[in-house]
Amino acid sequence: MPDHGRVNRPEWQALWCQYESVTTPLRAAGLACDIETCGGETVIYVNLPDGTHLVVADEHSLPDRLDDVTGWRTLRSHEDNPNFDALIYDSTAEGEHGRYAAGVGPMLAAIAMYLKDLLDVDTKTAGQVLGESLINPSQLYGVGFLGVCPEHAADGRIVGPFDTHLEAVKEYGVRTHQLDQDGWQLIHEQGDTEWPLTVWHRRLVVRTVFVTPISA
Repeated sequence: MPDHGRVNRPEWQALWCQYESVTTPLRAAGLACDIETCGGETVIYVNLPDGTHLVVADEHSLPDRLDDVTGWRTLRSHEDNPNFDALIYDSTAEGEHGRYAAGVGPMLAAIAMYLKDLLDVDTKTAGQVLGESLINPSQLYGVGFLGVCPEHAADGRIVGPFDTHLEAVKEYGVRTHQLDQDGWQLIHEQGDTEWPLTVWHRRLVVRTVFVTPISA
């Protein structure tokens, strides 16, 4: 996870959750990602091992909801060289890849192909890992329930599978909200918005709810 004060702010966490379908594959390839909101514009910022970085946005600033993205514009830049700008992908209305519009998969595939052609070994490797994960998307996600009933018998199940981590996190939110509405008492919480886990108690029953990766 990014390490700065904004990660504890609800508005940043909401953006992080919205764009996990973009950041999760990149992070799984070993690339550090963040949601930047400087100057009133929201972008996804991706550090590359060669010292450059990617800036992922819509035609301008990213909207608050992934569903409102109209297209992706991805640039590679350098912190110390403002003249270093390379357009990797543009699926906005007038962009070269406009036919793909807001599709996340084609944008990530373009990033993978671009990184694989760079000279830095670690950056090239990240591109290869990203590309392979897109070709073989074997990872699914679920919402796990583990509990102990009054008779001290174990009780567990997994809801899913879901194709994306974001879908599992949303289902987790629905399920835990329902527990709260049904009178369960929250006694422990951890994992923030990425891998949330909570422990609930009601009438001598303890139940743990969490997001978990599961096999395809």
